[in-house]
Amino acid sequence: MKAKRLKILSIEDDPGCQKAMSRFMTTVGGHAVEIAGTGTEGLEKAARLNPDLILLDMMLPDMSGMEVMDKLSAEPATSRIPVIIVTGASLNESQRKDLGARENFMRLEEKPAGMTDLLKVIDLLQDAGTKSGADSRPWPDIEGTICGY
Repeated sequence: MKAKRLKILSIEDDPGCQKAMSRFMTTVGGHAVEIAGTGTEGLEKAARLNPDLILLDMMLPDMSGMEVMDKLSAEPATSRIPVIIVTGASLNESQRKDLGARENFMRLEEKPAGMTDLLKVIDLLQDAGTKSGADSRPWPDIEGTICGY
């Protein structure tokens, strides 16, 4: 069964990474992608667009990815939007545990990684989500490594 077209919000400040990820997710994945270059812009777009998925960088010019996650979680309209962290930042064990405890956190993808791999993860999470119950996370946890540096 073909996965449905997702509305994806990419919160990423690197213009090259924005362009590459957007183009790939749109042309190869068939998904609709909206870009935000800052945490503030991403939060506004998340509330307004209600995306199916957020791809979030951890290092943004105005706030950290953790702050974005906190603000998404604090608002009922955005608290259940699944988030995949896509970052070149090294996360320590404490940060990884903090992410893992968040209801809307789905997966950590470390840069550099292949776009094809990310698309496979999105499809797998989406397929698994169609089988999960209404009271569970939007998509279940699975383990994981987008723009080349």
